[in-house]
Amino acid sequence: MPAGPVVPGPAADPAQPVPAGDPTGNRTARFAWGAVAVILVGVVVLVVLALTGPPPRPGVVHRVATSSDVIAAMAKVPASVFDSVGVTAPDAGLATPRVVTGQPPLQSAGKPEVLFIGTDFCPFCGAERWPLIVALSRFGQFTSLHNMQSAQQSVFSDLQTFSFVGSAYTSRYVAFTGLELYSGAADADGAFTRIATPTPMQSALLARYGTGPAKGSGPASYPFVDIGNTMVTSTAGFSPAIIVGQSQSAIVGALSQPDNLIGEAIVSSANYLTAGICLATGQQPQSVCSSKGVRTAAQALGLGPSRA
Repeated sequence: MPAGPVVPGPAADPAQPVPAGDPTGNRTARFAWGAVAVILVGVVVLVVLALTGPPPRPGVVHRVATSSDVIAAMAKVPASVFDSVGVTAPDAGLATPRVVTGQPPLQSAGKPEVLFIGTDFCPFCGAERWPLIVALSRFGQFTSLHNMQSAQQSVFSDLQTFSFVGSAYTSRYVAFTGLELYSGAADADGAFTRIATPTPMQSALLARYGTGPAKGSGPASYPFVDIGNTMVTSTAGFSPAIIVGQSQSAIVGALSQPDNLIGEAIVSSANYLTAGICLATGQQPQSVCSSKGVRTAAQALGLGPSRA
């Protein structure tokens, strides 16, 4: 800090020491030691705050809006690719959804409801979102999605996917609810941050269908998808290993390549999910539900040609 104005005084002999009682010498010494003391106190305060202050707040997830071009590309998978692939992806570890019978329909706003329950950090949820978005895009339109990656702590880390937090979807045929229970941000103890809570009805469906192979056995697993209470699944439609290390653009590009392993995995899973949605909508729209790929999926699910 610059010194204040100097008031002229009697000239001093530089060869002579400053007398002990000289006020100018005392003031200078006091200022120097005072500055040192202030610096030391500041350092001590910073150290104390670092050691004893509040723990770090949970990490914040900054969700980036998905490009409209990416959303459009997932909605424009050629019909010939759906038909060519069917449900054939021998190296993708496909998981077949389960058809549900004798249950009251799951509906929202007078339309069959597709319910997704997952978490942002989960790689299996990340894998399942790809075919689910592709399948739903055959019945309506997503106008908002957000990019997401699976947690670095997971077995399939940094998998490129999406989050349904803040998503928007419209359709004449179905309603969609995408519920992400936990974010991809961990707190100081390594626990992921809860961002949503299922309703009692959603919790009941999760407890009934979203558990182990035997009904009601084991803890709930994610992702959980219920299509109008006509078809459910509680795992990814294919192994997340298929898309680990792949960029978003590479995965999107593979959707139009029927001989690409990634394209086969996502399109096969999407055909299964589409067959379930067609079952819930009464085979509407016919242009989708009567297509070769969807009929192949329906037959593989045991629905028979007359129901697809």
